[in-house]
Amino acid sequence: MVVSEHRISAWRVLPLSAVVWWAGGFLPWLTQVIYEVTGLSEASTARAVGVSPLPFAADGAVVGLVVMGLAGGLLAGLTARVATSARAGAGAAIAGTSLAMAVTGGGSWWLAARTSVPGDAAPLAMLVVTCVAGFVGLGVGLLVALGPAVLRGLALALPVVLADGWLWGFVPGTPVSPTGTWWLLAAALGIAFGVTVDSRLVELLGWLPAAGAVWLLQAAGPALLAVQENIWPGSPLTEEPLSAVGIVWTELARAAFVPEGHQFGAWVVALLLGAAIAALRLSREASPEGELSEAWA
Repeated sequence: MVVSEHRISAWRVLPLSAVVWWAGGFLPWLTQVIYEVTGLSEASTARAVGVSPLPFAADGAVVGLVVMGLAGGLLAGLTARVATSARAGAGAAIAGTSLAMAVTGGGSWWLAARTSVPGDAAPLAMLVVTCVAGFVGLGVGLLVALGPAVLRGLALALPVVLADGWLWGFVPGTPVSPTGTWWLLAAALGIAFGVTVDSRLVELLGWLPAAGAVWLLQAAGPALLAVQENIWPGSPLTEEPLSAVGIVWTELARAAFVPEGHQFGAWVVALLLGAAIAALRLSREASPEGELSEAWA
């Protein structure tokens, strides 16, 4: 059991999750703004609408909003774990994330709509993308924080394959865009494997469904980029946004049977790293000093 004084009230989780969703998930965007202000990189098209809380008008906005909104939701969901009550913590995290999306998303929508032509649905579409990605990420974070080991691994599959795009966003002048960097995938996948397995036999094999989900979702990055490439004023995708589902489905279905792009070397490294992390976790849980690790499982 975790000592209770390390936990906080759910009322404190509410503002914490709100700040974490925005300042944590969209940290690459905020960092790029700082780079532009200090002259480390050239100003993007997003500067045309002023300093926006979210990158609604940035280059590659759809991909960036999905990746950072998902990452922010994951981090916000994890804050539920520090609450004295799991149920109250989850409710506070949901409320806090919703509040953050309403404030930052609404402000960004208003700024972007000011420079859009009448009838242009782009700002509204960006707001919808942000909210969907944020709530998906929040669900992932809550499962990772409060769910069993098997669900934990499945929940981490999508963040694992998109993690490299989020990290590349810290490089000056680089957009948040998944590139399939093998060593970043290996590190993220290894960590996911390490926190997925448990000492019970059923959960010891919990990495298997997680591995299958990652295998399929490795096409999520290319699918998002394919959607982004098909967005321009008057494009069929702009006129019919739901057709993006078909593009994503085609990419994911292709990844299920084509070994290309799955980076087998990264999988080998990930399995070794995951085994090391799992062995360390389980050994600490078996020792009297491993109370904090035991509570995670």
